[in-house]
Amino acid sequence: MESVKIAVKDLRSIRKEKTILVIMLLLFFVASFSSLIIIGLTFLYSPMGYATAKIGLVGNAPIFSSLVHPIRYNSLEKALEDFVNGKIDAVVVFNENVTGTNFITIYLPKEDIKAIRATLYLRRKLMEYQDVLRRIKGIPTLNLKVYEDGKEIEVPEGFSLRFRFIYVMLIPLLAVTTAIISSAFLIDSICEEIETGTLDVLLSILDLKDVIAGKLLASFILSVFLTIFWMVMLAVNGIRICNPALAMITVLSICFIMTAISLAISAFMMDREKSQLVFSIVAVSVIMLMFSTPISPIGLLVRISAGSSFSVIELTVYLTASLLAILLSLLTAEKRLNKSIGLEI
Repeated sequence: MESVKIAVKDLRSIRKEKTILVIMLLLFFVASFSSLIIIGLTFLYSPMGYATAKIGLVGNAPIFSSLVHPIRYNSLEKALEDFVNGKIDAVVVFNENVTGTNFITIYLPKEDIKAIRATLYLRRKLMEYQDVLRRIKGIPTLNLKVYEDGKEIEVPEGFSLRFRFIYVMLIPLLAVTTAIISSAFLIDSICEEIETGTLDVLLSILDLKDVIAGKLLASFILSVFLTIFWMVMLAVNGIRICNPALAMITVLSICFIMTAISLAISAFMMDREKSQLVFSIVAVSVIMLMFSTPISPIGLLVRISAGSSFSVIELTVYLTASLLAILLSLLTAEKRLNKSIGLEI
């Protein structure tokens, strides 16, 4: 009961931690506008599917024209005149040869943005044109089909890229941010009690173990709240998380691991700035390890969220390991703080 009171007190004081509040607001923003962010990132990384351009054609190319719908010109001079005046974005010159080889001349603008847009658009259309010619010539093409529940579904261009942004980048980023917030909150909570001297006051009426347990409980409640929030906001934005309960357990396992590290560091450093600095260095290394292999907690989270194969043994191992890490850090912090404040000789 006393631990719960400590947890409630710490959660109420979170509004005073401006750095943590800023990070939480950033987390809320990313989760709330995840669909727009994913579209923007997909466009920046691979804008080919979004590019459009006005194309001028000099020559006879009926199949190409059916795909691009260009503006036809009888002479290159007239096409280049409109090109220079900005009426069209690019000029394509060739006479279509279905049975032989096609030699295509393309004129692109000097302006970077217009040139990139026209290049991406022509690249996409020429790839479509290539597939048409292959079918006419009887050349087999790789045509993958995707089925869901026994029915063939259309997979739009760039879907794979969007899938990777969501499940390989966005969800792990939200999970790691949640773990960092809860860990930083725990460090600030413990170090503030030590630096202001309020820990001595608390220990006059409470046991040290209850104080530390209360602060761990506050960090746990914060982790649960943040995880539920961004999962709900992803669902609102149409981003599906398969097995959300198991995904949440995995996220909390990651939070427990980071929290255990932050508790041990704050107990040994007993200074907010030093603890945050050391934790930042250690956290970067731990996060890199978590992203290094598919069997890591982050890899497990990706597979669970995307509906891929995973083993319940993996989930059990990580949850058990994280709980043991919390217990070990609790005992270590209690012993260290007891010795530091003179309760243990």
